[in-house]
Amino acid sequence: MSYIVAVGIVAFLFFLYWASLKLNPWVKCSNCKNKPKIKGWVANYAHHVCPKCKGTGQQLRLGRRLFFKEPVPPWKR
Repeated sequence: MSYIVAVGIVAFLFFLYWASLKLNPWVKCSNCKNKPKIKGWVANYAHHVCPKCKGTGQQLRLGRRLFFKEPVPPWKR
């Protein structure tokens, strides 16, 4: 009986994670921390875009890439 309850709890937690991935697929970029314009080293007034997120400040969650096909990135909408 306790085995069935444990499997039910794990299935419920997986469903919550799945729903979270479906509703919130994007997180802050791990490289630029949602500040996509990175300042230059020599000239502080110059900046360039983050190469990891292409200037959006967001990246896909790992589970979203594993369980679902990748949604259209914000810079291609």
